[in-house]
Amino acid sequence: MPALGQCNRVFRRANAEMAADASGLRDCVEAGRAYGAGRMNLLVGCTLSYDVLTPTANFTFNILANRDPYQHLGEETIHVAPAVTLERTATSKGNRVFRAEAPSGPFQVEYRATVEVSRPSAPAEVKADNPGRLPLATLTYILPSRYCEGDRFTQIAWDLFGKIPNRADQVREICRWVDATIAYTPGATDSRASAWDVWQLKKGVCRDYAHLSIALCRALSIPARYVGGYAAGLDPMDFHACFEAYLGGQWYLFDPSDGIAPDQIVVIARGRDAANCALTTIFGRVNAGPVKVRCEIAPASVAPTVDGADSEQFPASA
Repeated sequence: MPALGQCNRVFRRANAEMAADASGLRDCVEAGRAYGAGRMNLLVGCTLSYDVLTPTANFTFNILANRDPYQHLGEETIHVAPAVTLERTATSKGNRVFRAEAPSGPFQVEYRATVEVSRPSAPAEVKADNPGRLPLATLTYILPSRYCEGDRFTQIAWDLFGKIPNRADQVREICRWVDATIAYTPGATDSRASAWDVWQLKKGVCRDYAHLSIALCRALSIPARYVGGYAAGLDPMDFHACFEAYLGGQWYLFDPSDGIAPDQIVVIARGRDAANCALTTIFGRVNAGPVKVRCEIAPASVAPTVDGADSEQFPASA
């Protein structure tokens, strides 16, 4: 099944085009933050379409904006066609998901939400945490996982980044190095590719950038976890993958493939790697249609009613 961040886009625009867009982008960012100091207001959503080939198919969707201290959910709607019962639940990692059983034939899911994000960037300097005193729930993010074999990168990571005394600078340098070393190449990897595969291939997409960055952090005893979500500014728009590193007793978000600011990313799912963050889990035979994703900086006039009640089965938008 596709994982969040198995992106199929190239976010590398020419300098001239970026310069032409810069003024308008700054205006949008300022408008998005205007309703609250240090806060960004984002409109997110997606449309997923399927053709169910068996009498029924069971879906678990991991596309909902998450809730955390730096990300507050406003208005939220889910619409499915045909209308079926939705079961809301959460994964073992705390990701908000919903489940549905769809009958044979066309099946479509539309999701829309307004999210207020106030996620800070990492501080300029962070001293190393004592790995032996980390919370047990955090310690698991130092250990190797299916896609992030940190134990295979120990010598590599220390050779490249071990002499940097500041932990925050170590993570920032990992992001810079991964971005400079890995060629962004859609189609070069698939859902089976791990950080070690990407290290050898030197090609990949945002999912692969995140996995390699996580593995290098873990090799330095820095807890790191995979993040899938919505990100403003991607062109073409798609789901996005990045990661969080645990520095000085707090998680901070980093984007090694596109350098998108933490307050312009809406987190959907967190996990040890992409295996914990699958966009959909499907039991039954289906053909998947096009995926449409939305993440925009909202105008200042669109301020969310923070942490509003969940709603579902609203009419589809025109």
